[in-house]
Amino acid sequence: MAHRPYQGADLPPITVSIGVTAAGAQETDAAAVLARADAALYQAKDGGRNQVITGNAD
Repeated sequence: MAHRPYQGADLPPITVSIGVTAAGAQETDAAAVLARADAALYQAKDGGRNQVITGNAD
């Protein structure tokens, strides 16, 4: 990936990793929802970055 000029300097390459999940209609445990999204985020990072991973309810 090429560096991009910005305000007289080159920006380093930027990567994006995203973990996303959804709460079920009856789900009330916010910590469980966040834990799934967090796990999905780290799976995206471990998978080489620049990707979106969805976390599923068990």
